Amino acid sequence: MKRRLHVSGNRTEFTTLELNLSKKELHVLANYAAPHNASWIETSSLNGNIDGFIGLSEGDDAGLLYTFEIDHDQKTCTMTSCLPTLGAPGHFITLCVNSALAVITYLGGCISFYPFSDFGLGSRLEDTPRTEIIPEFPYNEAGHGPNLGRQWQYHPHQVIGDKRGLLYVPDLGSDRVWIVRRDGTKLDICGWLQCPAGSGPRHAVLTPKETSMYVIGELSHTITAFDLSTSPTEAIQPIEGFAPNVIPPTVYPDHQSMMNSSELCLHPTIPNVLYVSNRWERHIVQREPQVKDVPKELPPGDTVAVVLLSNDGRRVERITHVRTKVDVIRGMRLSDDGKYVVVVGQEGGGVEVYEISGQRGGIWALVAGMSKGLIAGLKHAIWL
Repeated sequence: MKRRLHVSGNRTEFTTLELNLSKKELHVLANYAAPHNASWIETSSLNGNIDGFIGLSEGDDAGLLYTFEIDHDQKTCTMTSCLPTLGAPGHFITLCVNSALAVITYLGGCISFYPFSDFGLGSRLEDTPRTEIIPEFPYNEAGHGPNLGRQWQYHPHQVIGDKRGLLYVPDLGSDRVWIVRRDGTKLDICGWLQCPAGSGPRHAVLTPKETSMYVIGELSHTITAFDLSTSPTEAIQPIEGFAPNVIPPTVYPDHQSMMNSSELCLHPTIPNVLYVSNRWERHIVQREPQVKDVPKELPPGDTVAVVLLSNDGRRVERITHVRTKVDVIRGMRLSDDGKYVVVVGQEGGGVEVYEISGQRGGIWALVAGMSKGLIAGLKHAIWL
């Protein structure tokens, strides 16, 4: 059995990989020229051996949103449309039965609504006026949040949507998850989830019934949980007593500030299990040369925390850690059937694929890994 993956990041290439499950091998099928810092890619259409994609280019101050198609038989990659963004974009989702995009910009702080059209083989961005809103920065008076180096302006990091048409936007700079109401192309801030001060919310997941949300703090390394039964409203407070730390216990508490937490995922079919990736464990001294008591022998890579929850999802029953050989895990994506997960390394270690098993989805077994022959800078991976 074979599966294909597509990886991207701050590198000069897109790469399509093939995973051979019987041989437990990964190999490169093709490389294609990529725009600058292509840190997030999603499929927009699958049509035989021609796949359509939507992607973004982060840029330094501003960036691009674009569409492209890959013909796997001809091994060609064709850009089909492109539009600039206000600020450097970090994430997007498709809306309105694939007729629009909600885009957030990490630098610039705006939430935008981009129309696009489906032309059969793929999507095309429409060069029409778009809606853009910028939330009010809650730390304006002080000029920055509790983390001076990271919370000096808005830093939206993700956008997710629910069945009611509401958008949720974790904002690392503001310690809030903004709730955005969408009416056609009009966007309106209608409330927020209040995360702990200095936690730096990065990614969030909605439970299948959309009654709860879990949010990972990139800066605090803790998961915050929210009851959404009363939303939208202002300053929704976290569920009391739920704040598990996802850093492995082998890392000294005073070293944790040199690390970041990254991706947060729910298993698609097994309830009450969360997966959270950590990063920068191999770079603690590099990030803070004055730190003491760092182990001389570095770990082979970063970890993923497997968080098993109670039946009601309000308590943590157990946390275990999967040790990878991936250096600075920046991307993590489960397959749609939940049988496999891929992790990619921004600083090294390439790509690793794990098989997920166990009644609770708590057992990860390495299937295949690949580092040689891949340009570094990997930030994202998707299953084709």
